[in-house]
Amino acid sequence: MNNSAIYAGGERFDRFFKALGDPHRIKILALLRERELSAGEILEAIDIVQSTLSHHMKTLTDAEAVIAVRHGKWTYYSLNGAMLEEASAFLKIYAEGTKEKRQETEVPGTQTSAVTDRRRKEEPAADPALKSAGKDADKSSKKKDKKSKKSKKKK
Repeated sequence: MNNSAIYAGGERFDRFFKALGDPHRIKILALLRERELSAGEILEAIDIVQSTLSHHMKTLTDAEAVIAVRHGKWTYYSLNGAMLEEASAFLKIYAEGTKEKRQETEVPGTQTSAVTDRRRKEEPAADPALKSAGKDADKSSKKKDKKSKKSKKKK
């Protein structure tokens, strides 16, 4: 996928990723990973009312994350595997670009590389320069407070 393909699918992916922004819809997708389900079966598994489920299913089908198929008076829902694969490929492009950028800027054996390696292995460590800058700012503000108190006393 080249950059023009990424931008061309932007609106489509925008809807898709917005649809994933709700915890109920994520639960619905998790249920549909197992098998195709009717609206009634989804309602039994998730504690929401029917009108709310209808809203969530419309959002998911409009985003092409889910496929709805009517059988008589029942609607059955399943995951849209093709769209999920396209969205995964869309994200992979960005992940690879980020990885390449990181590799371009890192030189093995340098301080930057060591810091990056440490951050990948453990929780990000606080930067000592930031700590000392914070202490200096605290000292500076305390000095200003003392000066303002002295000037008030003189008046």
